[in-house]
Amino acid sequence: MKQQLPRRLFLVKITAAIAFSLVYFNSFAQKDTTSPRIIASAIQADRWVFTAERSDPAIGRNVYLSSGYEVRCKGDTLTVNLPYAGTMQGPARFPDGSRPLEFTSTSFTISKVQKSNGKWIVTLKPKDHNDVVSFTFTFFENGKASLDVILTNRSPIDFYGTVEPLK
Repeated sequence: MKQQLPRRLFLVKITAAIAFSLVYFNSFAQKDTTSPRIIASAIQADRWVFTAERSDPAIGRNVYLSSGYEVRCKGDTLTVNLPYAGTMQGPARFPDGSRPLEFTSTSFTISKVQKSNGKWIVTLKPKDHNDVVSFTFTFFENGKASLDVILTNRSPIDFYGTVEPLK
C-alpha cells in the first residue's frame, strides 16, 4: 500500500509535466506564424489571409462571426467571402443569390504603406467587381487586423479579425 502512493504521485507529476510542456511549446508554435517579420514578408509578397471574427456595419449591431469568413490575397488573385449587413442605395444585382462580398477577382490594384510603428495599410481596389470601391486593411504586428469596405450602392461595413501568411 505504501508503494502505490508514491507511484501515483509520480504519475500525477509526470502527467502534469507533459501537459505543461504541450501548452508551453504550443504557444511558441503559435507565435511563430504571427511574428512581425513573417507577417511583413507575407504582406510584401501578397500572400496572406484575413480571417474575419467580427463585423461592424454602419447601421446595426456588431456581430461575432463563425469561421469561414475571409479575404485571401494570393499574388494575382483576390478571393472574398464575407457577410454583408447594411442598407442598399441602388438596385440589387445579385439574382443568383450570391452576396455582394462573395467573389473572386483577378484584376485589382493594390497599394501598401508600412507605418513607423510596424502597422501596414493595404488598399485593394477590384476592377472586375463593380459593387466594391475599395478594401482598406490595417495589419498590426501582432497579427490583429481590421478591414474597411466601401461599396458603390450600399452602406460601408467594417470587419475585425486576424491576418496570417498563406501556407
